[in-house]
Amino acid sequence: MIYRFPLRNVKDMLLNQISNNYFKSIDDEMLISKHMPIILEKFENNIKNNENKYYSRINEKGEREAYFDPLHTCQWLLFLYIAANTIYYNETEKKEAARVVCDKIYGQSKIISGCDLYYEVQMPDTFSFDHPTGSFIGRATIGDNFNFTQGCTVDHYNAVYPVIGKNVTMKNGSTVLGNSHIGDNCFISAGAMIVDEDIPAGSIVSGKSPNLVITAR
Repeated sequence: MIYRFPLRNVKDMLLNQISNNYFKSIDDEMLISKHMPIILEKFENNIKNNENKYYSRINEKGEREAYFDPLHTCQWLLFLYIAANTIYYNETEKKEAARVVCDKIYGQSKIISGCDLYYEVQMPDTFSFDHPTGSFIGRATIGDNFNFTQGCTVDHYNAVYPVIGKNVTMKNGSTVLGNSHIGDNCFISAGAMIVDEDIPAGSIVSGKSPNLVITAR
């Protein structure tokens, strides 16, 4: 992976942000440093599959390579989510300290993006977003290559969360709630609201439940 800035600057940026907005803990740097290799591995695995022009560069061999720019706010949000998610689920010795630093990182992710993506939510290995301001992604089951943009909501209804297949795109202002099952390769149009519905694979969805308009993609 190509770095716009040295890795030490990336770590300093994260530590400075959470200490400026919250408070310092002697465990913060230790836990972030301890889990940084797997955080970066997961981050690179995600962005190397992203076709967005800002997520790659041509390297010295003339090959396309993942490019990490922490000043790109969507990349930084992704990095913060992966960092908190990785620390929370992988730290076994200092669980309470891990919870504290993860809460700080999660709070920082909301500050810089306006997107609510909690670290306990298990996103797929590959997913992406573009201008995700105002979006909330809850504890649904979500397949690889999920993509969303601004104002999207995935949440429970009557304590049941959706199941979303692979290669699903949610456009701005769209919502998926409750006992909904979204098939692979679906496109959820801007403003669509799906509540307790089964959507066949390969569909384009618009409108609002129970009056959805579903067509073949």
